[in-house]
Parts: sequence; structure tokens; C-alpha cells
Amino acid sequence: MNSYSVTKYHPETRGEIDEWTEISDINRTFDEVVFTLEEYLRVESNYVKAIERIIGYLGVKTLTVSYLERRDYDYRPSSKRAFHELYPIRMRDLRKKKVKPGKVLSRDQIPNMLRLMFRNTLYAELEYKESESDEQYSFKVFFGYDYMMGVHSMDDLSSLQDELLHLDMYLDG
Repeated sequence: MNSYSVTKYHPETRGEIDEWTEISDINRTFDEVVFTLEEYLRVESNYVKAIERIIGYLGVKTLTVSYLERRDYDYRPSSKRAFHELYPIRMRDLRKKKVKPGKVLSRDQIPNMLRLMFRNTLYAELEYKESESDEQYSFKVFFGYDYMMGVHSMDDLSSLQDELLHLDMYLDG
């Protein structure tokens, strides 16, 4: 099994400069720059695109929730309208009632699930097995501390490094 980190942090400066690490950091200042919702959404989108690229490369069509913890919303916009824009109904429904351990997520559901995980409203591990009878997963994605995304894959993903760099994402493994 190959283990990777997919991250926004440049390997040469990781840990050396003050950077945001979660959605609740919005409106805080880092390196004399205010961290905005727009910047958060741009980076979050890059993480989602990175996973979509990886699962596309692997031919994965679904992911199964193997572990799940529900959490409160870490970031709540001040208005109800802004909250609903940030957490559309499909995302809120997925968080409230549709997702549970064993739930198989379609390719259409995976981006919203990832966003809920990035936003700390869910902690989950998502896996793919070649067949239901397999003991071992062939792909797994989860999130660790400080906005680090863990990826385990039976396949070598190093050929995707340059492609992920175009998304400002670093694949370390």
C-alpha cells in the first residue's frame, strides 16, 4: 500500500510560515494578509479537484464511508442566506441524514462529502474496494490535522505529481 499526503503546503516552507489550517480561520490574518472565504473556497476546490483527478486516474466510480463522526459547523456565515450558499441543501441533507458508515457515495456525492470533511462538519474515512468480498481496500482518503489530506492507494500515484501541482497541490509519498 502506498501512502501519500495531498496538501496545499509547499514542501520547502511547510511549518516555517504562519498559514491557515481550517475554515474557522476565515477573517484572521496570516503573514499580514486577511484570510477570506473566497481564498478558502479556491483552495478547497483545488483539494476536491485533486481527489477527483486521483479517483479518475484509478477508475474509481464510488467511495464507501468506512468511518464517520458528526461535528458542529466550525464556520457559520452571519446571514442565513450566506449559510445556505455555503452549505446548499444537498450538502446539508448529506450531513444530517443520508451519510452513515457503509454508505456508498456516487461520483456526484463525493465532492459535497469532501467539502463537509474539509469544513470539519464531518470526520470520515472513504474507501474503495475492488469487490465487496475484498478484505483490504485499494484506495482510501481521509483528513488529518492542519488541512492535510491522507491518501492510501494500491497503485503508485507519483505520475500525478505534476498534474496536481497545476492545482497548487503537493503530492508527498
